[in-house]
Amino acid sequence: MAGKIVLTYADYGGELSSFQIPIIDTNAANFDANTTLMDTLITKLDALTDGLQVKQSRSHLVSGAGSGNSAIPAAQREAKWLITFSDDVTGKQYQREIPCAVLSATTMLQDVEGNANWGNAVWTDFKAAFEAVAESPVGNAVTLIGARHVGRNNQHALSPS
Repeated sequence: MAGKIVLTYADYGGELSSFQIPIIDTNAANFDANTTLMDTLITKLDALTDGLQVKQSRSHLVSGAGSGNSAIPAAQREAKWLITFSDDVTGKQYQREIPCAVLSATTMLQDVEGNANWGNAVWTDFKAAFEAVAESPVGNAVTLIGARHVGRNNQHALSPS
């Protein structure tokens, strides 16, 4: 069974929100390499959120990453990145939300509809890190196909990849 990463973020008001994704299997032979891949994914994910990471849980490691609230007033758990990825074998699409979306850099968005700007290095770095370590819920490799800024009650929609 695949492991998972769960990251919990605090927004400016102290409200918590989490991001969870299944990851590739880790064993004695690939532990160091997978740990590096997970570290990279977490670093790239942190670049997409203004929230303060207050908890980090991995299938083989649980640690507190920080405590308190984000120091960035714009960090609100209701402002999220909705990422869409597809299973490379079945083609089934899945979505996950990243809390406290970074919106301070206008280059993060492609258009007024809130679609991610895939030409931005933060997104291209995250995509590479995500695809290197994430798995679908059934254990297959995945491709990140879209991301969109959403709010608390926004309709979830796909962005072009």
